[in-house]
Amino acid sequence: MQSVVLRKIAQCTDEQKSAMRLVRNQPSVRTSMYTDHEITSEEHLAWLERTLNDPNQIFFIVLVHNNVAGAASINAMDRRHKKADWAFYLDENQRGGLGAAIEFALINHVFDDLALEKLNCEVLETNPAVVKMHQKFGFEREGLRRSNVIKNGERIGVHFLGLTRPDWSARRGNVEENHRSVLDRFSVIIEE
Repeated sequence: MQSVVLRKIAQCTDEQKSAMRLVRNQPSVRTSMYTDHEITSEEHLAWLERTLNDPNQIFFIVLVHNNVAGAASINAMDRRHKKADWAFYLDENQRGGLGAAIEFALINHVFDDLALEKLNCEVLETNPAVVKMHQKFGFEREGLRRSNVIKNGERIGVHFLGLTRPDWSARRGNVEENHRSVLDRFSVIIEE
């Protein structure tokens, strides 16, 4: 079983924080993000500063063998309404089940540890595989915001997906069983 650690960015080393820029700049990651230009060192430092100082966000660096393998974030947290958005991305060399293991662990964390009631995410319409993946974890399509962002000079839409605590409670066992072969390969530890 491979050990995977989700460490809050504030507890990461400067080298790990810098390595996040390399992952963020990989073409396969930039394709799925709202911004797709190559991120400069200055932009990355400004992003780090905003991320570290945002009280409504928990940003984790994904570590495999203590090496940066991606990121997962819970953002736009609204304690009053008990909801948040989330996203993750992985180094292009870390595919093959790790994303599913992180998704399962993070959903459990949001509902069990953070006691939120609703988890939302947004996916570019050019990324139907991720929409399908989220649906396998119980997320439901809640809408499409047409022509919402510009990617490669073209306007594209964004899918809105959501998962409620009651839906997750009802589906968690089936999701776990359906992903057993993947979940048994990873031990995801979310550091507090």
